[in-house]
Amino acid sequence: MLSRMLGLAVKDRIRYLMIALPIAIGANLIHEATHYIAALAYGEHVVAFRFLTAGFGTSQVVYATPVALRTGAYWLVIAWAPSVVTTLIGYILYLQRGRLRAGRTIALIGLYAGFIFLLLDPFYISVLSLLVGGDIGAVQAVGWSAWPVRAFALLVFIINWRLTLGWMRELRVSAPKSKTSASPMPMPAGRTHE
Repeated sequence: MLSRMLGLAVKDRIRYLMIALPIAIGANLIHEATHYIAALAYGEHVVAFRFLTAGFGTSQVVYATPVALRTGAYWLVIAWAPSVVTTLIGYILYLQRGRLRAGRTIALIGLYAGFIFLLLDPFYISVLSLLVGGDIGAVQAVGWSAWPVRAFALLVFIINWRLTLGWMRELRVSAPKSKTSASPMPMPAGRTHE
């Protein structure tokens, strides 16, 4: 979808999809490692760390404390710190997007990484959690409703989606006009989106 919106040729779409895959795996590893580190910081015993092996290639950190016995605000930190961390990485990439314009390939890799880090976790908390539960369930530890959290995550997702669309427009404005190749080519200096 992202490569089509940028007007890339089919062969370039495949190439950038191959680049996006390790970025997505890296984002998943950062997310799950943050769960693990947060759990250890609060003294919560981790029974298992399942990376890309928890059904449909997903990952999971399994805690010793059963869900029904989890109480206290620190469970919010354990559950939601990964989403905050990955989204902050997305904002850092967004703020550094001007530096990522050394060449077309680097600019597109930066955009793909920004796309994944800015959008994945807010989408997971706001929409996917309706289907799969997951980290949103930490609200039970403090007796909150999940709906305000989902609404806030949806707002973050919408804001981040708009940032990503603007980033794509910036790249289209400064990109070479040829749609047949996305080979590393210097971008014109000083051209930005209004």
